[in-house]
Amino acid sequence: MANTLRIKRRTTGASGAPASLANAELAFNEVDSVLYYGRGTGGAGGTATSVDAIGGEGAFLSLTANQSISGTKTFTGTVALGGSATATTQSQGNNSTSVATTAYVDSAVSTYSSTISIAGDSGTDTVNLQSGTLTVAGGTGLSSSAASDTVTINLDNTAVTAGSYGSSTAIPTFTVDAQGRLTAAGTASISSTLTVSGETGSGAVDLLNGRLNFAGSGLAAAVTGSAGQFTVSYSLDDSYVSLTDSGSQSMAGSLTIGGNLTVNGTTTTVNSTTVTVDDKNIELGSTASPSDAGADGGGITLKGTTDKTFNWVDATDSWTSSEHLDLATGKSFKINGTNVLSSTALGSAVVSSSLTSVGTIATGVWEATDVGVAHGGTGASTAADARTNLGLAIGTDVQAQNAILSDLAGLTQASDKLPYFDSSTTAATTTLTSYGRSLIDDADAGTARTTLGLGSIATQNSNNVSITGGSIDGITLDGGTF
Repeated sequence: MANTLRIKRRTTGASGAPASLANAELAFNEVDSVLYYGRGTGGAGGTATSVDAIGGEGAFLSLTANQSISGTKTFTGTVALGGSATATTQSQGNNSTSVATTAYVDSAVSTYSSTISIAGDSGTDTVNLQSGTLTVAGGTGLSSSAASDTVTINLDNTAVTAGSYGSSTAIPTFTVDAQGRLTAAGTASISSTLTVSGETGSGAVDLLNGRLNFAGSGLAAAVTGSAGQFTVSYSLDDSYVSLTDSGSQSMAGSLTIGGNLTVNGTTTTVNSTTVTVDDKNIELGSTASPSDAGADGGGITLKGTTDKTFNWVDATDSWTSSEHLDLATGKSFKINGTNVLSSTALGSAVVSSSLTSVGTIATGVWEATDVGVAHGGTGASTAADARTNLGLAIGTDVQAQNAILSDLAGLTQASDKLPYFDSSTTAATTTLTSYGRSLIDDADAGTARTTLGLGSIATQNSNNVSITGGSIDGITLDGGTF
């Protein structure tokens, strides 16, 4: 016997959707030919959130029947209207996105002229928009050709003479009007020589031929190179050196001073590889009133990728090095003549320390206080106290010897075996299959029923059964009316 499934329906009465539907419930209104669907489960009492029209001629277009469509519709993609499509003719000047008819287009273009005029320096040219021709009506400043759909426009010549301006003895000059056009062009001459003064007399530099000549003394010069690119080298006469000038002076040879040398400048720079000083004591910060505060920061700076310094720091009353100090083999660090530290040992005079870590201690006897638990010890001198400190006190922290526990510990371990007590004092094992384990690890009855393969029907009363799946024969399911 076949099953019959009837959805909710309305055959007479009002058109429109039912007041409510359950989630995924269907209903068809034969009055207006619309199929409705209950969508969502957020309604009160478990009803659908909304009731949507999903089919029927009353809500959707048919493929062949004549229908009137109301409301705004938006189409994407290609829309084929066919040869008989019509539209309302818009008013003239309407620039909206409404569909335009041929009558509207003809009216819109009828007011425009078919020609435009282009003005040259004198006279005008006429462009025919319909025939595609360009007619020159005379005048200068604009000539044209419309052959091969190409328009050529030529500018009039200006008053400037064509040519190159500027040379090795002259620079170009130009005059430009407000429209950026050249109205005049010329050149301006430049001198090819300049004068250089020596200590006495002067010399002339020929910029074109690369010559430098001096008529005086105190400065000798030579010029090498070609025209436009040369090098000038000069040197002071050996017999003419002035150290009284306020400017900078340089000497290529050696300088020996028999008396004292006083330098009053801000910076003294010595560009030599090795500096040799016969004196065995060098004074720094030698002022009229020397003080520790004045000496602060004084010392030696060696330039490298970073500065390497050895300075006096007044705040710490110490000489301070920015780098490591590496003593030679066999040398040690001393205080007041007493060895304090060598490469292998602390000095015997060191009797106390604030060390926070040491390496491996190979030998020695510990005679100090007990090492606390936090530092790796037990904090105790007896085994009982040690167990207590470590949280292993028997009967308090750990289980004392027990015969039943010993019996459990003596069981033979094997796969799929479960230990249990077979008497009040002995234990044994029994087989526990993987299926059995899957059942006893279930957290509740519902999960256990799932493991046993029992559906929800196993918990339903015979007078109130809900079937959500399976095959049923000879049943009529009627959704009713609305």
